[in-house]
Amino acid sequence: MSISKESDNDSLPFDRMTGRVRGSVNMIDIEKSVEWVEVSGRWSRMSIMGTSLTPEILSIENQGEKDERIIIFMIPGNPGNDGFYTDFGRRLIRNLIAREERLGHRRVQFLFYTLSHLNHVLLPAALRCSDSHKVNERFNLGDQIQHKLDFVKEYLPRGNRVYMFGHGAGAYMLLSILPYIKDDFNLRKAVCLFPTIERMTESPHGIRLRKVVSTLRQNDWLARTLSFWVDLMPESLKRRIISMKLSSDQSPELVDSLSELLHMNVFRNIVHLCNDELDKIGTLDETLLFHKNLIYFYYGANDGWCPIEQGQQMSERLTRGHVVIDKGHVEHSFVFRDAATMAEKVLQFIV
Repeated sequence: MSISKESDNDSLPFDRMTGRVRGSVNMIDIEKSVEWVEVSGRWSRMSIMGTSLTPEILSIENQGEKDERIIIFMIPGNPGNDGFYTDFGRRLIRNLIAREERLGHRRVQFLFYTLSHLNHVLLPAALRCSDSHKVNERFNLGDQIQHKLDFVKEYLPRGNRVYMFGHGAGAYMLLSILPYIKDDFNLRKAVCLFPTIERMTESPHGIRLRKVVSTLRQNDWLARTLSFWVDLMPESLKRRIISMKLSSDQSPELVDSLSELLHMNVFRNIVHLCNDELDKIGTLDETLLFHKNLIYFYYGANDGWCPIEQGQQMSERLTRGHVVIDKGHVEHSFVFRDAATMAEKVLQFIV
């Protein structure tokens, strides 16, 4: 396990990413732990963030009346790299702590968990000898859903309150595992952010990408060839190229996470999962909405994967307040430009 304490540059009077004057929120130190864990025999990278990551805080068992932990679990979209959500998770924890302080509530421990999809992050060399999990394996949607279910049962703490988020196709995974976990946790809400849970092939992005990813799946040699040359590039060069394409205020974790996608077997898995999602996420499966009291949705106004019409139709299925449609211009891939905005907007779901 690797643990590091993260804080902003104290020499600056403002937050470089938001431009806001430094206050108590920006000064809160957040620890981050990144660890490779074995989930039902398959290696997976897990990230945890919080103000304290002691063994007692990370204990799986519920600690009874003295348990002051609020657990937030994020299931990524596709690509499914846990590092994409570092900036968002850090900001969310700081916002939650600041809200508790303003309201004068008792101190609680917020823990933000994220798990990468299987083989969406390159396995470290030391773990590639595993007989049950090969670096060149490809995993479909069903595999990734089972992976999240196994992880939740094996590693997620049974805190005082638990909130689960699914982003994009991660929302489909979240709704799929919900019936199997809701009784094991004090689960308050299952929140689907920009939910890719129906009619993927009819969406603007689905129409645009269908032929491309289908061709790459049917001709795996082509996917291998396209990504082989990128595999040969030094990691430092990959980061430099990515940094040139991003704005200067992007977090270093985002640059690192994007560079981790530039590996042949990771790229093949991203394509494979996208194909499987397009095949299987069609007409809305009504069984996904069985536990309507727990489910909440957040739709974007201009989302190429889940058009606003889907949000409007969903609002007719669920109780008022369970469907929120963004009034701004937050993008589906909010982790790239809108992490700070979303870290404020999702506060409404965590009470």
